[in-house]
Order: sequence, then structure tokens, then C-alpha cells
Amino acid sequence: MKLLLFDLDGTILHAAHTAGHVPFDLAMRDVFGVDVSIRRIRPDGKTDPLIVQELLALGGVEPEVDTASLARFHERLAAHLAAAIAAGTTRVDALPGVRRLLELVAGDDRFALAVLTGNLEAAAELKLRAAGLEAFFPVGAFGSDHAQRHELPAFARTRHHERSGRDVPLGDCVIIGDTPLDHAAAVRNGMDSVLVASGRVPLEELAALRPAAAFGDWSDADAIHGALARL
Repeated sequence: MKLLLFDLDGTILHAAHTAGHVPFDLAMRDVFGVDVSIRRIRPDGKTDPLIVQELLALGGVEPEVDTASLARFHERLAAHLAAAIAAGTTRVDALPGVRRLLELVAGDDRFALAVLTGNLEAAAELKLRAAGLEAFFPVGAFGSDHAQRHELPAFARTRHHERSGRDVPLGDCVIIGDTPLDHAAAVRNGMDSVLVASGRVPLEELAALRPAAAFGDWSDADAIHGALARL
């Protein structure tokens, strides 16, 4: 069995926010008292704790985030995101073609599925529900587990084992993402990666990393399924 570890933002879903109502920015102001914009940085592939540190540095604040502050940020981010989704100032959509691929692999007993995302857990769950994809992912690993993405596969693997009783070695896990940081996390763990240029990184840049496979988008679900089956 292969355990497929799916990134969220830019990979299988997209969240769009109305200007002035960005939940991450509002949570930063609530918890740290800084007026910053996540749009000033390139968050692609980074975990939320590292994004918080980067934004604090931009705001001229010492970027040390203790456990209590991060927990408070987690709570405020989830509250703002839930309110924004309900109000329509945040819209979260599954990317075109993703659902078809998830249906294929979920119905194939050679695979198990999990989330591997830099999002804090509560925010990840809200986004998955808003995109209508939560049923595909019984377990996951999140930015709230560790600030470094390469540490997250072990969390996902352990949770899959606890839930299913099946122990999938790290080498049989596959990261599916849209950035070089997803690929780097796979390399650090001796795992394959499959990269999809569904975010902001061009296909040529992703393919140059020599992942197990690279695709321009999710339109050919059968081809992506076939590539995963050959790993």
C-alpha cells in the first residue's frame, strides 16, 4: 500500500479572500498586535508557524512564537476563517479535476489517503469542508504538529497506523504537492513526490526537480492515477 499525502492550498484547493477580510491577517492583529498582510510574502509550501514568524519580522516584531501564542493564533485563525466562509468573504473551492482523481485513488485498495499541509489543523479542516473534500481524508499532518514540513510525514504515517492498523513505511508514502518545498520534504524522508503545477510554480520548474511525476494540472485524472500506481 502507498500512503498518499496531499498538500492543500494550491494543490487540491484554492481559498480566495475579499480584500480587508483575510483571516490570517486578522488573526495576526488579534494575537500579536501587528498590522501585516500575508500577500506581502510568498507563503507557498511554508507552514503556518513559519509564515507567522516571517510576518512578525516584516512588522518589526521579534519573530519568536511560543506555544501559547501559537495556540491562541490557531484559535483566532479558525474563528476568523469560519466567520469569513459563512459570510462569503472567503471562498474555498476544490481545483478542477481534483475530485475525479481523489475518487479514483480512494476506490483503489493499493492506496490510502491523508493530508499533509502547512495549515494549522482547524483551518485545514474548515477548508476541506468548504471545498467538499473532507470525506477523502480520515487523517492528516498539519502545521500545528511541527513548523518544518519535512517532519510532517511521520505524523501522518503514525495517525494512519493508529486508525487503520496498517503500518506504511515512510518509503511507501508519496507527497503530492505544488511547490519545491513539497518535493524537498519528500527527499528528506526518502519518499517519492508527484508535483502538479496547480499553484503558482510553473510546470517547468517543478519538472526540473525530477519528481516521480509532474503534471500541468488535474485534468487527466487517469494519467495521474496511472503514475501513482507505477510507483
